[in-house]
Amino acid sequence: MRCFSQNYQRVLCTFTIFCPAAITFMAFNYFYKSNSYALTYNSKMLSGNVSNRYLCPYFRGGLGNHMFMYSSLYGIAKIKNMTLVIDEQDTINSVFKLNVLKLKNVKYICEQAVLVNEKRPCAYDLETFNFDPSTPVKLKGYLQSWKYFKHVEKELRKQFVFKEEVKQKAKDVIEKYTKEFTRNKTNSENLKIIGVHIRRGDYLTTHSIKYGYNVASKVYLQKAFDHFRLKYKNCLFLVFTGTNKEDIKWRDENVHGKDVLKVAANDRNVDMCALTKCDHTIITVGSFGWWAAWLSTGTTIYFKDIAQKNSSLRKDFSADMTDFFPDDWIGL
Repeated sequence: MRCFSQNYQRVLCTFTIFCPAAITFMAFNYFYKSNSYALTYNSKMLSGNVSNRYLCPYFRGGLGNHMFMYSSLYGIAKIKNMTLVIDEQDTINSVFKLNVLKLKNVKYICEQAVLVNEKRPCAYDLETFNFDPSTPVKLKGYLQSWKYFKHVEKELRKQFVFKEEVKQKAKDVIEKYTKEFTRNKTNSENLKIIGVHIRRGDYLTTHSIKYGYNVASKVYLQKAFDHFRLKYKNCLFLVFTGTNKEDIKWRDENVHGKDVLKVAANDRNVDMCALTKCDHTIITVGSFGWWAAWLSTGTTIYFKDIAQKNSSLRKDFSADMTDFFPDDWIGL
C-alpha cells in the first residue's frame, strides 16, 4: 500500500464494502496518473512526473548484442539530451552496474514510444538518430558501431565492470592456466597472455552462409599467433570458445602449440571477464569477442574477412569497415 497516500487509502477502505471493481480501477488509475512511477536511478528511489524525452532500447540477441545496443543508445541519448531507460529485469542490468534510469516496468513509457529503425546494423549512420527527441522513442537495431559511443567511452568503461564474484572466478581461470603453463618453465618473466576467442558454429548454418558470413580459418589464427610470437619472446595463448560441440572439436583439431592452452567453457560472463584480463586479444567473429577485446586494454587482432564480397552482410558495413572495427585494431 505504500504507493498510495493516506487519504487515498481511507477512500479505498470506505468503498471496500460497496464496490471491489471500483477499487481495482481507482488503484490502477491512481498509480499511473496521480502517483509518479517507482523509478530506480543509482539505486535511489525518485519521484516526479515522467518527461517525454525518453529513449527506449529494443534488446535482442546475446550479451555482446545487448552491450552494443546499450552503449550506442547511451551515446545517442547524450547527444539528443534524452534519458535512456531500461527495465530492471533486462539481461545487461544483471551483469553490470549501469548508470541509467531503471524502471520496474518500462511498458508504460516504451510501448507508447515512436518506433525508429536503424539503417545499417554495422555502420555509423547519422540518419539513424535523426529523429524528434521531444517524444519517447524506441530505437530498434543492432547499432554495432563504436562511433555511436566514442564520446562516452570513459563513462561506459566505468559501467561495464563485472560483479565481484565473476571477477574472482575469471581471475581463478587465468591463474589456473598460467600456473599450468609456467610449472615446468625456468623462465616465466615478462609472460604475455593473449586471450583468443573462437566462434564458428552458428555462423556455419545455411542461412548465415547465404547471408554472407565467413568464419575464421586455421591460417588466420596462425598468422595472429605469429604476430605476437614475433613481438614477444614469452607468450601464452589461452583459447576460449563456447559450449558448441562443433566449435570445441574444431579448436581441438586445429589449434596447437607449445604456448597454447585450451580453456574449458565457463559461464558466459566469466569467460568474457577472463578475456578482458589478458594482456592482448585475438578475435574471430561475433559481438561477444568484439566486446572482450574492447574491454581489454592491449593490442587486438581481428579477422577482417568476416563478410563475403557483395553479400547482404557486407552491405551492412561501411566501405572500409572502420565503423565496426576501431582504428587501432589490427585486421588480418
